[in-house]
Amino acid sequence: MVLTDIDDNTQTGVIVLRPNNSWGWRANVIFLSVFMGVSLTIGTGFLIAGAWVVLPFSLLEISVVGYCLFYCVRQCSRQEVITVSDHEVMIETGIRQPTEARTFQRMWAKFFVSSPRRPWEDKTLSIRSHGIETEIGSFLSREDKDALVDQLRRVIPR
Repeated sequence: MVLTDIDDNTQTGVIVLRPNNSWGWRANVIFLSVFMGVSLTIGTGFLIAGAWVVLPFSLLEISVVGYCLFYCVRQCSRQEVITVSDHEVMIETGIRQPTEARTFQRMWAKFFVSSPRRPWEDKTLSIRSHGIETEIGSFLSREDKDALVDQLRRVIPR
């Protein structure tokens, strides 16, 4: 998802990049609760029938699925904020708060779009200045990358 707030007169603004998030945390908790209920019901039924070995594996299964859901939601919470001011371009990345920030002088910064080498790969967007290159929007879909390129063209002087 590409959210923008760009002033076309000054060619400055903010571009926020987030991955597409199909389900929120609440929907995942509901799914995990239903999954836990079904799995524990089956495990308890086998425990009562005398096959006690099934219940620990049910608990292990619930733990693995819960961790995978947590990891996916955390990865979908990533974001990149590209701030273009008169004199600099700043890229902040993080999950809840910025954990990494890179600043480039706007006059020397160049945005590059690399075409994919194979048909199933996506294009790569990056910013480069003084030998330092940073990829931006690596988690975006093809459509979102095209939208990002369109928005970057609004802030790059012709």
